[in-house]
Amino acid sequence: MSRISGNMIIESSTGNNELDNILFAQKNDLESFFDLNINLSFGTELSQQGNAFFTPYCNSFNCNGEIVLGKYLMVDQSMKSDSYTRIVAVFAHEFAHGMQHKYGWSGNSKWRELHADYLAGYYLGMIKSVTESEVISIFNEFYSIGDYNFNDPGHHGTPEERSCAFLQGFKYAYSGNTNVYTAYNAGKNYVIANNPCYKYQQNNNRPGYYFPTLTGSQYDGAVIIVAVVAATVLLSNDIYYRRVYSFRNPLPDDTLDFRNGNGWHFGFRRQFNRSALEYGVSSIGFKSKDEFNTSIERNTFFNVNYVHDLNFARVPKRIVPYIGAGINLGNGAGVCGITGFYVPVFDRFKFDFRYEIGNKVNQLQFGLIFKYQKEYLWNKNK
Repeated sequence: MSRISGNMIIESSTGNNELDNILFAQKNDLESFFDLNINLSFGTELSQQGNAFFTPYCNSFNCNGEIVLGKYLMVDQSMKSDSYTRIVAVFAHEFAHGMQHKYGWSGNSKWRELHADYLAGYYLGMIKSVTESEVISIFNEFYSIGDYNFNDPGHHGTPEERSCAFLQGFKYAYSGNTNVYTAYNAGKNYVIANNPCYKYQQNNNRPGYYFPTLTGSQYDGAVIIVAVVAATVLLSNDIYYRRVYSFRNPLPDDTLDFRNGNGWHFGFRRQFNRSALEYGVSSIGFKSKDEFNTSIERNTFFNVNYVHDLNFARVPKRIVPYIGAGINLGNGAGVCGITGFYVPVFDRFKFDFRYEIGNKVNQLQFGLIFKYQKEYLWNKNK
């Protein structure tokens, strides 16, 4: 009897008895290796895009969870070189999620995915019979499923991070005197260090911390960044800080990406006579849930806004309303409309309250604007 879970129609068989026997035999090997008791099912992806997932829920006694392998996934992998080893790598990746659940690791979703990549590499390394061609194929497979959607809660790592996690797990299997439990901890340390393939040099005075060496174009880039920041500070009048509350999308439009969250917005303003140009950075934490974990995914945006003061006769003079428009850059570009008001508090401070809505934001913001220079340095002696 079929059921629907994880956007798949779940069944107990692939429909091919020979393939079922191979996969259930592989499941037995993985259960022994990872010390887990897993229910194996198969699914037809409603999206027709290959997928597999682990869920901690199952209907048998003494079960650590269920793994569902998608049929489209298996068909896709079967058309590539070293196809069965690719499927085993996916299988081991999902078993790694089962081990994470068993031992209660609730790191953020990206860390858990890279950790599962690491343990998949470790499992294939421990088989010892995997050929160089197969290792290269799996390395390329993990590289191909990486992405750069850093602000997406579903982001599982960049191509470099995913392929490197697999490779380092594979290498750990050849380091001697290891087992799945030491690999589990080594994998956690590896992904938390955020040092793909150990490409950053280690500072011997501070073990465990890694720093890139700036040379050539990297050094030039750093100089340019410092120059831009210095120019921004000199050419701006104000500095602002606002608390941000982001709301779930109130409109029935799947293309809009609003979620509940909160965070901050910090930046500089160039004040004109009755308007201002703002440029800053916001960081919003959104609650992310999967089948068995809740975590906070922090998204970062770069914002450029232009606001213009309004003059209403019936509004008290101390309250200055304004409207404006903005551009939001982060996980794609967005535009928004702005309405709000500010009230002078002290000589150089204003209280600022606004509402922003667009295709990337639906937010209330409030905070302070501080005028750190009433006139520019080069005008003060004139």
